[in-house]
Amino acid sequence: MNEPNKQGELKRTLGLPLLVGFGLAYLAPTVVFNYYGIWTAESGTGGHYPLALLITTVLMAFTGLSYTYMVKEVPIAGSVYAYTSRAMNPHIGFISGWIMLLDYMLMPMAGFLLLGIYGHEYFPMIPAWVIVVGVAILCAILNIVGAKTSSIVDTLIIAAQLIFTALTIIVCVIYVCNGGGTGSILSGTAIYNPETFDFSNLMHAAAILCLSFVGFDAVTTMVEEVKDPDKTMGKAIMLIVIGAGILFFITAYALNIAWPEGVYDIEDPDSGIFEFFPAIGYDWMADVFFVVDNCASFICSLAAVGAGSRILLGMGRDNLLPKKVFGHISPKRNTPTYNILLVTFIPMIIGLIFVNNLMGALDLVSFGVIIGFILVNLSVFVLFWVKKKERGNGAVVKYVIIPWIGVAFLAFAFIYIGTGAKILGVCWTVLGIIYLAIKTKGFKELPPEMSFEE
Repeated sequence: MNEPNKQGELKRTLGLPLLVGFGLAYLAPTVVFNYYGIWTAESGTGGHYPLALLITTVLMAFTGLSYTYMVKEVPIAGSVYAYTSRAMNPHIGFISGWIMLLDYMLMPMAGFLLLGIYGHEYFPMIPAWVIVVGVAILCAILNIVGAKTSSIVDTLIIAAQLIFTALTIIVCVIYVCNGGGTGSILSGTAIYNPETFDFSNLMHAAAILCLSFVGFDAVTTMVEEVKDPDKTMGKAIMLIVIGAGILFFITAYALNIAWPEGVYDIEDPDSGIFEFFPAIGYDWMADVFFVVDNCASFICSLAAVGAGSRILLGMGRDNLLPKKVFGHISPKRNTPTYNILLVTFIPMIIGLIFVNNLMGALDLVSFGVIIGFILVNLSVFVLFWVKKKERGNGAVVKYVIIPWIGVAFLAFAFIYIGTGAKILGVCWTVLGIIYLAIKTKGFKELPPEMSFEE
């Protein structure tokens, strides 16, 4: 981290290339492989995984533009919460933050499940649920004792993911050029095949694949360290969104042309990528992926538990939640023990319910993600068009057309989220509204501010 200057501000040393590199790395490149079996199999999109990613990239591009407008006005962490609080009102901001809290509570679940499912794939004698429980307990213990991974470890894992992704694309191209797969690098059916196309399944995939882009807005929290942020931040956000979309699309396309039969031949969609590599004769790459992706999943799970527990700690200190429990810090370890246990074992229990249904688990997280992105788009319209009454050149396009297209696309995708995810999300939101009404005496008082900084 840059040392603060005499005025207590961070040195502005980050340029566009470093900012884009950070954002792309933060998205975890190998996530595209985690979804491969689920959305390639006939039960998913029927081979339209690349097309689903393309649609998701378009969805995210409009939302990315909205972020570029908002980051100039509200350059602080906790973006969705901060944007809605500033653009609409603090009560709506609180509810948006409450919905974000659900995501923070569920995020570790995805890592636990991937480790359990992939671990069971390699060690069939160990049930997936045993691995899920073991990983959860280990994450809790490491967070309680205050263990953290170093930036060097994080960087090495990110680099390994990028190298593995590039290697996979190269291997697929070589395999196809040697007569395997489709036999041609250019294949229209690798993107669209009328025989297996199903619009409903495609949109369901696009909705959940929004999760692949979670974190692209992380660069907005580094605005104080960026050279010429007014010009750089907007470019960085859009380059990250589009760059990630292109990388994901090319990877999924390469997988499709190398093993077009995968649509019908994948036996277990949750671990389909482990069937892909043997199918094209590169068994050893499945082993490499197992190591690289499991390391990444564990590090992400460890960080997610830490981040979620500290958000609850902040809410406890501010009396948003009972201070005795949520504001507790272990005098021996100096860590929020109760919160760590809560943020570990709630995702673990939910993960055990979905241990044989990874797609169902991801559905749960997608509720908060899509609602959050919708609120960012609405914030642009309310803040600039309604409140600030911007009417200059391009105002209609920037502050009306773009955000409302983003809202429309995301609302359409929201329709295809699973019913279980909608029920959980609505119940959680209603609970937040009731809690807010009590805390603010019927919405007559302003709600306390939330903090989303670890």
